[in-house]
Amino acid sequence: MRSEALPMRRVVGQLGAMYFVAEGPDGLYLIDQHAAHERILYEKLMAEQTHHQVASQSLLDPITFTPMSQYAGLLAEYAATLGELGFVLEPFGGTTYLVRAIPSVLHRTDPTQALQEVLEGLTQDEDLVGGEREARLVRVICKRAAIKGGQVLSLIEMRELVRQLEGCSSPRTCPHGRPTMVLLSASQLEKFFNRR
Repeated sequence: MRSEALPMRRVVGQLGAMYFVAEGPDGLYLIDQHAAHERILYEKLMAEQTHHQVASQSLLDPITFTPMSQYAGLLAEYAATLGELGFVLEPFGGTTYLVRAIPSVLHRTDPTQALQEVLEGLTQDEDLVGGEREARLVRVICKRAAIKGGQVLSLIEMRELVRQLEGCSSPRTCPHGRPTMVLLSASQLEKFFNRR
Protein backbone atom coordinates (compact mmCIF):
# COMPACT_ATOMS: atom_id res chain seq x y z
CA MET A 1 0.00 0.00 0.00
CA ARG A 2 1.35 3.42 -0.95
CA SER A 3 1.96 5.75 1.96
CA GLU A 4 2.43 8.96 -0.03
CA ALA A 5 0.20 8.45 -3.06
CA LEU A 6 0.82 11.01 -5.78
CA PRO A 7 -1.70 12.32 -8.26
CA MET A 8 -1.25 11.22 -11.85
CA ARG A 9 1.01 13.43 -13.93
CA ARG A 10 1.29 14.19 -17.61
CA VAL A 11 4.90 14.48 -18.78
CA VAL A 12 5.47 17.60 -20.86
CA GLY A 13 9.18 17.24 -21.58
CA GLN A 14 12.75 17.30 -20.32
CA LEU A 15 14.65 20.35 -19.08
CA GLY A 16 18.43 20.55 -19.35
CA ALA A 17 18.69 16.75 -19.66
CA MET A 18 18.33 16.63 -15.87
CA TYR A 19 14.67 17.21 -15.04
CA PHE A 20 11.26 16.19 -16.30
CA VAL A 21 8.53 18.77 -16.53
CA ALA A 22 5.14 17.28 -15.70
CA GLU A 23 1.64 18.63 -15.17
CA GLY A 24 -0.56 17.44 -12.34
CA PRO A 25 -3.96 18.46 -10.99
CA ASP A 26 -2.31 20.70 -8.40
CA GLY A 27 0.27 22.41 -10.62
CA LEU A 28 3.58 21.97 -12.41
CA TYR A 29 6.21 19.45 -11.26
CA LEU A 30 9.94 19.50 -11.89
CA ILE A 31 11.21 15.96 -11.35
CA ASP A 32 14.91 15.18 -10.86
CA GLN A 33 15.45 12.20 -13.17
CA HIS A 34 18.41 10.78 -11.22
CA ALA A 35 16.77 11.06 -7.78
CA ALA A 36 13.48 9.66 -9.08
CA HIS A 37 15.17 6.68 -10.73
CA GLU A 38 17.20 6.02 -7.57
CA ARG A 39 13.94 5.84 -5.56
CA ILE A 40 12.37 3.46 -8.06
CA LEU A 41 15.41 1.15 -8.12
CA TYR A 42 15.77 1.25 -4.33
CA GLU A 43 12.19 0.15 -3.67
CA LYS A 44 12.42 -2.53 -6.36
CA LEU A 45 15.71 -3.94 -5.05
CA MET A 46 14.58 -3.83 -1.40
CA ALA A 47 11.38 -5.70 -2.32
CA GLU A 48 13.38 -8.30 -4.27
CA GLN A 49 15.78 -8.70 -1.34
CA THR A 50 12.91 -9.12 1.12
CA HIS A 51 11.58 -11.98 -1.00
CA HIS A 52 15.08 -13.37 -1.69
CA GLN A 53 14.56 -12.88 -5.42
CA VAL A 54 17.15 -10.28 -6.45
CA ALA A 55 17.60 -10.47 -10.20
CA SER A 56 21.17 -11.09 -11.38
CA GLN A 57 22.74 -10.56 -14.78
CA SER A 58 25.27 -13.27 -15.62
CA LEU A 59 28.40 -12.09 -17.40
CA LEU A 60 29.32 -13.83 -20.63
CA ASP A 61 32.89 -14.14 -19.39
CA PRO A 62 33.76 -13.84 -15.70
CA ILE A 63 35.86 -10.82 -14.80
CA THR A 64 38.69 -10.92 -12.30
CA PHE A 65 38.45 -8.33 -9.54
CA THR A 66 41.11 -7.52 -6.98
CA PRO A 67 39.92 -4.86 -4.55
CA MET A 68 42.24 -2.15 -3.30
CA SER A 69 44.08 -3.50 -0.26
CA GLN A 70 41.96 -1.49 2.24
CA TYR A 71 38.79 -3.14 0.88
CA ALA A 72 40.00 -6.76 0.61
CA GLY A 73 38.78 -7.67 4.10
CA LEU A 74 35.42 -6.02 3.48
CA LEU A 75 34.86 -8.02 0.33
CA ALA A 76 35.56 -11.29 2.15
CA GLU A 77 33.34 -10.22 5.07
CA TYR A 78 30.39 -9.16 2.91
CA ALA A 79 30.62 -11.72 0.10
CA ALA A 80 27.46 -13.48 1.31
CA THR A 81 25.50 -10.22 1.63
CA LEU A 82 26.69 -9.13 -1.80
CA GLY A 83 25.52 -12.51 -3.08
CA GLU A 84 22.03 -11.83 -1.68
CA LEU A 85 22.05 -8.54 -3.59
CA GLY A 86 22.83 -10.17 -6.94
CA PHE A 87 26.64 -10.32 -7.10
CA VAL A 88 28.00 -13.78 -7.84
CA LEU A 89 31.61 -13.81 -6.65
CA GLU A 90 34.02 -16.69 -6.52
CA PRO A 91 37.39 -16.64 -4.71
CA PHE A 92 40.19 -16.87 -7.27
CA GLY A 93 43.28 -16.92 -5.09
CA GLY A 94 44.63 -14.37 -2.66
CA THR A 95 42.35 -11.34 -2.59
CA THR A 96 41.21 -11.81 -6.18
CA TYR A 97 37.65 -12.86 -7.06
CA LEU A 98 35.90 -13.89 -10.23
CA VAL A 99 32.79 -11.80 -10.82
CA ARG A 100 30.31 -14.12 -12.54
CA ALA A 101 27.15 -12.01 -12.21
CA ILE A 102 26.03 -8.59 -11.02
CA PRO A 103 22.65 -7.24 -9.88
CA SER A 104 20.53 -6.74 -13.00
CA VAL A 105 20.03 -3.07 -12.13
CA LEU A 106 23.76 -2.62 -12.88
CA HIS A 107 23.60 -4.22 -16.34
CA ARG A 108 24.78 -1.01 -18.05
CA THR A 109 27.75 -0.38 -15.78
CA ASP A 110 31.32 -1.59 -15.56
CA PRO A 111 31.10 -4.52 -13.09
CA THR A 112 34.49 -3.92 -11.46
CA GLN A 113 33.92 -0.19 -11.05
CA ALA A 114 30.45 -0.83 -9.61
CA LEU A 115 31.83 -3.38 -7.14
CA GLN A 116 34.62 -0.99 -6.13
CA GLU A 117 32.04 1.77 -5.45
CA VAL A 118 29.94 -0.61 -3.39
CA LEU A 119 32.97 -1.47 -1.26
CA GLU A 120 33.77 2.22 -0.82
CA GLY A 121 30.16 2.74 0.29
CA LEU A 122 30.61 0.09 2.96
CA THR A 123 33.39 2.08 4.60
CA GLN A 124 31.06 5.00 5.27
CA ASP A 125 28.80 4.97 8.31
CA GLU A 126 30.86 2.29 10.06
CA ASP A 127 28.39 2.21 12.99
CA LEU A 128 25.65 0.66 10.86
CA VAL A 129 24.83 -2.99 11.51
CA GLY A 130 22.76 -5.77 9.97
CA GLY A 131 19.76 -4.57 7.99
CA GLU A 132 20.89 -0.94 8.10
CA ARG A 133 24.14 -1.82 6.39
CA GLU A 134 22.31 -3.94 3.81
CA ALA A 135 19.97 -1.01 3.10
CA ARG A 136 23.04 1.21 2.68
CA LEU A 137 24.50 -1.31 0.21
CA VAL A 138 21.24 -1.21 -1.76
CA ARG A 139 21.36 2.63 -1.78
CA VAL A 140 24.93 2.57 -3.11
CA ILE A 141 23.99 0.06 -5.83
CA CYS A 142 20.97 2.14 -6.85
CA LYS A 143 22.95 5.39 -6.95
CA ARG A 144 25.40 3.72 -9.31
CA ALA A 145 22.67 2.21 -11.50
CA ALA A 146 20.31 5.20 -11.75
CA ILE A 147 19.95 7.39 -14.81
CA LYS A 148 22.42 10.25 -14.60
CA GLY A 149 21.90 13.95 -15.03
CA GLY A 150 22.74 14.93 -18.59
CA GLN A 151 21.20 11.79 -20.05
CA VAL A 152 18.63 12.61 -22.74
CA LEU A 153 15.48 10.47 -22.48
CA SER A 154 12.60 9.93 -24.85
CA LEU A 155 9.08 10.97 -23.91
CA ILE A 156 8.17 7.28 -23.54
CA GLU A 157 11.08 6.72 -21.11
CA MET A 158 10.09 9.77 -19.08
CA ARG A 159 6.45 8.67 -18.92
CA GLU A 160 7.48 5.20 -17.73
CA LEU A 161 9.73 6.62 -15.01
CA VAL A 162 6.98 8.94 -13.79
CA ARG A 163 4.49 6.04 -13.80
CA GLN A 164 6.91 3.92 -11.72
CA LEU A 165 7.60 6.81 -9.34
CA GLU A 166 3.86 7.25 -8.78
CA GLY A 167 3.79 3.61 -7.64
CA CYS A 168 6.54 4.06 -5.02
CA SER A 169 5.75 4.06 -1.31
CA SER A 170 8.01 7.12 -0.70
CA PRO A 171 8.03 8.92 -4.06
CA ARG A 172 8.98 12.39 -2.82
CA THR A 173 12.61 11.64 -1.87
CA CYS A 174 15.48 9.54 -3.15
CA PRO A 175 16.91 6.89 -0.78
CA HIS A 176 19.47 9.45 0.45
CA GLY A 177 16.76 11.97 1.40
CA ARG A 178 17.05 14.40 -1.52
CA PRO A 179 13.76 15.56 -3.06
CA THR A 180 12.73 13.84 -6.26
CA MET A 181 10.40 16.65 -7.27
CA VAL A 182 9.43 20.26 -6.72
CA LEU A 183 5.84 21.46 -7.11
CA LEU A 184 4.92 24.87 -8.44
CA SER A 185 1.26 25.03 -7.45
CA ALA A 186 -1.41 26.54 -9.67
CA SER A 187 -1.77 29.41 -7.18
CA GLN A 188 2.02 30.07 -7.25
CA LEU A 189 1.94 30.15 -11.05
CA GLU A 190 -1.00 32.58 -10.98
CA LYS A 191 0.97 34.80 -8.62
CA PHE A 192 4.07 34.73 -10.86
CA PHE A 193 1.99 35.92 -13.79
CA ASN A 194 -0.01 38.52 -11.81
CA ARG A 195 -3.27 36.67 -12.36
CA ARG A 196 -4.44 37.23 -8.78
